[in-house]
Amino acid sequence: MSISNYTGQCVVVLSAASLQQFIFQSNRLKENIGASYLAKCCLEEDLIKTIQMSEYSISIKEWKTYTDKVSGTSDRIPKPEVPIQQNVDVNLIYVGGGNAALLCKSRDVAKKIVKAWSRKLLNAAPGLRVIVGYGEVKDALATAYRTALEYLTRCEEALPFGATLGSLPVVRNCTSTGLPASRKSREPYEPNQWIAEPASRKRQATDQNDTTNEINSALKEGQKFALQPEKDLGGSEGQSYIAVVYADGNGIGGLLNKVIDEPQDNNKFLHNLRAFSASVSHQSLQALLATLYHFQSVLPQLKDDLAVDTTSVFPIRPIIFGGDDLTFVCDGRLGLYLAAYYLREFTEREIIVLGEPKLVDACAGVAIVPTKFPFAQAYGFADELCGLAKTYRRDEKNSKGSWLDFQIIQAGVTSSIATLRETQYRSLEDGHPLHDRPYEVMKTKAQKPQSWDVFEELLQGFQSDEWPRSRAKGLMQALTQGPAVTAQFIEAAKWRNIELPHYKNMHQSTHDTGWTTLKRTPYFDPLEVLDFYIAIEEKDTDEVEQT
Repeated sequence: MSISNYTGQCVVVLSAASLQQFIFQSNRLKENIGASYLAKCCLEEDLIKTIQMSEYSISIKEWKTYTDKVSGTSDRIPKPEVPIQQNVDVNLIYVGGGNAALLCKSRDVAKKIVKAWSRKLLNAAPGLRVIVGYGEVKDALATAYRTALEYLTRCEEALPFGATLGSLPVVRNCTSTGLPASRKSREPYEPNQWIAEPASRKRQATDQNDTTNEINSALKEGQKFALQPEKDLGGSEGQSYIAVVYADGNGIGGLLNKVIDEPQDNNKFLHNLRAFSASVSHQSLQALLATLYHFQSVLPQLKDDLAVDTTSVFPIRPIIFGGDDLTFVCDGRLGLYLAAYYLREFTEREIIVLGEPKLVDACAGVAIVPTKFPFAQAYGFADELCGLAKTYRRDEKNSKGSWLDFQIIQAGVTSSIATLRETQYRSLEDGHPLHDRPYEVMKTKAQKPQSWDVFEELLQGFQSDEWPRSRAKGLMQALTQGPAVTAQFIEAAKWRNIELPHYKNMHQSTHDTGWTTLKRTPYFDPLEVLDFYIAIEEKDTDEVEQT
């Protein structure tokens, strides 16, 4: 199709600004789940339904061709000869992961559609801030799309215009969000308590859509995903911790720019953009499903550790998924294992970049917090930890691979992770850092420093009968004093025929002193999480077939 066939049309890119703030505005998991569902629904199904119910026509079958093909096991890249329908007002370019792109016949059509959609959002998802970018086609579609993205970025960085009043100046506050309360709660555990309109909508969304179609297949008959951390995530009463896991793909934005910047005609651009978008969503969703299926398969091993009936509750709750990022919550003792498993699955699946399959990787942060810890704050820590892993990957010239960072956070902590580690994770003797994280999560077993496999091997060594908790805590205390005190502790242990756990290629001096020549210790991290990790026996029979 020639350039002239697209001239005068308008590319519209839609997204949500501050999506994490909308989802995690509340400290209640139920509201976070409902907010995630509302955002996904409003930016996907509701957008299409709004256009279908308007005076304008829309074609979605071309995009569906891509999602269907990418989900298949054979020819993954469709090659339609006609990438758009000429006899409709709107062609759907892509939708998913909280983003959408449309090709409208004119800017006027685009603005009217956005206006109708925005009005619907005010009622359906109060508090959700959406942003829109327009790019009129003058020559190349790629140029118009890039223009729309630039406007989208400006809107996201700008301050919101105006504010919702929500109530009269003298008000009662919502106990959940702190916003003006205008409705009464319907929850049995807080009868007649006043809550804000956004909180009410989010709770209703969870009640009406407690499970999500894309991941329902991981549930067994009669099971539901965890909803209440105190009851559904398996911790012992009075000692319960949850893990909030946030994972994000590495370099996905750069690969998208590569697709946009490639010299190509309009048809080829649409083809490559759709194939890229469909494959990114499919890759992350399949990695999540593989993780859920695997978790389901190992649940029998955990029946003595989890204080929950797994026939009715699947003790994990995915909150954000569908793009290249993921957030889920689970028992605090399972977060590290499941996060590492997800990263491996993510790394093994390909996306389509300019017609070629390409492996990508991701980073993850795991915040392990008390069950009653403010959930929004816990998510913030997980996000920061993921960012620290990405920074290490970039700054330490580890330009490839998936990396995982984690932190156990006690009640009352308000400082950043970086500040916490700077002030509390230094040896008293000479200020050497005690932590050695993040760790590289590899597809195959790797015996090298800062690999997740080495971390797990050392951790399981400390969980053996040779290392009772009192002795392990003694070594941890010695490490906080510095290399000299640690060496004395290790020497005393040798007299009792007790040796430190080690891995195949560990330097002998590290095994003898507990510290590397670079004054780093591989032992503090596994010792710190002794009570926050359940060893799970791996099996090869739980692999999930890509669909």
